[in-house]
This record gives sequence, C-alpha cells and structure tokens, in this order.
Amino acid sequence: MKILILRTTPNIMNLKNYNLQEFGLAKALIRKGHQCDVGYYCGKEHDHVQEIPFDGNMALKVLWLHGFGAMYEGIYPSLGKYVKDYDIIQVGGYVGLTSCWLNIFAKNKTVNYNGLYYCKDNTGDIKKAKLFDKTLLNLQNKRNMVVATKSVLATNYLKDKGIENVTTVGVGLDLDNLVRSTNEIQTNEFTDTVKNSAFNKKLLYIGVLEERRNIPFLLETFKKVNEKNPSVGLILIGKGKSEYVSMCMKKIEELGIKDKVIYKESLEQKYMPAVYQACDAFLLPTRYEIFGMVLLEAMYYGLPVFTTYNGGSSTLMNERNGIVIDNLDVNEWSNKVIQILAKKNKCCEIGENAHKTISEGYTWDALADKFLKVYEKRLRRTNE
Repeated sequence: MKILILRTTPNIMNLKNYNLQEFGLAKALIRKGHQCDVGYYCGKEHDHVQEIPFDGNMALKVLWLHGFGAMYEGIYPSLGKYVKDYDIIQVGGYVGLTSCWLNIFAKNKTVNYNGLYYCKDNTGDIKKAKLFDKTLLNLQNKRNMVVATKSVLATNYLKDKGIENVTTVGVGLDLDNLVRSTNEIQTNEFTDTVKNSAFNKKLLYIGVLEERRNIPFLLETFKKVNEKNPSVGLILIGKGKSEYVSMCMKKIEELGIKDKVIYKESLEQKYMPAVYQACDAFLLPTRYEIFGMVLLEAMYYGLPVFTTYNGGSSTLMNERNGIVIDNLDVNEWSNKVIQILAKKNKCCEIGENAHKTISEGYTWDALADKFLKVYEKRLRRTNE
C-alpha cells in the first residue's frame, strides 16, 4: 500500500522534534512493508523531497510542499499532481479546506484523522467547526467519509454529525526516542536536584502553563495535599505566556508553598525520563485535551496519573491504570491524591498497569494495524 500522511498546519516542521506523530506512524507502517511518505508545508520554497533514514536500512520520505497559509491551514496548489501516486492519503482533522478538497476530489483515497471534540472551553475550534459544518461539510458525502479518531470523545462528536464510518484508534508514542533503562537515562543538574530533594513524595506537572490546564487549581490542590503531608513536593515544568506564568508564580507565593515547589521553564526531552522516574504521580487537571502526549509519557514511565475526563483519558484510562476525576473540586482531588499516595502497593499496581497499557497498545507500532484496518475499509468502500 502507498500512503501519504499529510499535515496541513502552515508551519515549517522541525524534524528534530522528538515526537512528530506523522514520523512515528510512518515508520511503523514502513516496518510493516508499506510505502509511507509524510507531507509537510514548506512555505515559499519549491516542492522538494527529503529522505530520512531509520532502523539502519530503512528510510521515509518527506514531501515538502510549497504553499500558503489561510485560516490557520496550509494550502497546497501542487497537491493534486501527487494524489495519483498514492492508494491512501491521510489528512488531519475533518475541518479544513484541504481536508474538504481531498474528500471531494480524492474521496476514494482520503482518510481523515480527527482529534476535535465538543468542549465548552474550546470555543475557538468549536466556532470554526460550526462554520465548517454549515458550509463545506455539506459539499462532501458524509456517508462516504472514512475517519480515524484520536479519542472516544472525537468519535462520538463526529457520529453525532452523521459521519458514520468512524473508528477510534488513539495516538501513539515513538519508542525510538524514549528510554526506560536506568543505565541509559540521561541526567543533569536539574534532574539531580529533583531526585535528591528532601521531598518524600513528588507530584509532577509537565506542559504549557495556560488557562485550559488549570494551573491555579493544581497549585491549590497541592497546597491541600501538602497540609496533610508536608513531605510532599511539586515538580512544575513548563513555559507559558509571561502574564499567566507571573500569575502562577504569584499564586505560589500567596499559598505559601514556594519552598515546596521546584519549577523549571523548560527541559530538554532527553532529560525528561529522569524526571518521570524520580516522581511518584502525575497531575493534569485540564479542561480540554485533544489527547495529551504527557498522559502517554507519564503512563509509559509508570506513574499513577490524576486527570479529568478528556480526549486522552476517555481512550486510555480505566480504574486499573489511572485516576479520572471529572469535577474540578480541590477537596476531591487532594483527598484522592492523598489516598492513593498512602498506598504504596496501589501506586505500583496502577503504574504497572499504566505502563502495560501504553507499551502494549499505544506505541505507533502497536497502532499501525488499527490504521491499516481503517485504510482497508477505505479501499473496500471504493471498490464496492
């Protein structure tokens, strides 16, 4: 099978990024004997191909496409001439001009990969989706569309719109860029500080400091936990807009927990495994999450994860491998964290189950077969 995985965001991607989802899936499909190329936006440059070697004797091709940005999307004037070269073209999301064009003019080859779902806190994307639904969605044959989704919530969202052929596949980790062996994990001064701190237990947050991630709530929850157990510390890693970060730092001061929080604005990915392994639980009280790569990572490294009901948790987590608390109530969250941390065997059991969930079912190599079944569904419908 010849497959093109097309990313439509009008950004020139940094191929050194450790977790390019398109790369992870493409490598997995190539390992299974298929030809799989990745299509990226290159702005004003001419179309060109770049070959990326992996696994010693394999390579994937990046098709850099000339284009321009419109409505936060890359528009590719030359895309039409490449369509004939592929059996399947996977394009992100069901909302978008390029997605719409492919679903009309290459409808028998196109598979959408959607993460969007309804959430009242995601007003920007939902407004755009409503406009799309009233206009461009009606130009497409919804019964002909074949869609893979990142989450259960995204699947339900599309089915409610009358798009019938929808399959939840999830999101994967690229294990080429992750290590678990203690001998291979890299450390630096910051990771040593975390590991050697006086805290008996360490709670962890990694990610952007932003409103949807509910950082003040996280800090208030930690304050309550620390009041019951003063030996617990919080490791906070993430950038954000200066005003929001300043507000968070002020909140830490106001709550009187400055000496209990170790904060770092950013940390190279190669040092993240050492942080995960030094901590005891991961907190993500997010209002909205299309999936959440940090959920995958934290679970892979065996941490009990406390989070809300969101895209990732709806698909990955159950009562055996994580803790989903949908109410953003400080007392409920802090009591649950205290309860779980107090039971060492329970923490270990949840962490082991979490690791097993990811390592067995949510690496790109594990998910490749799910994607192939979706592609085969597309081809079967084409030939019916």
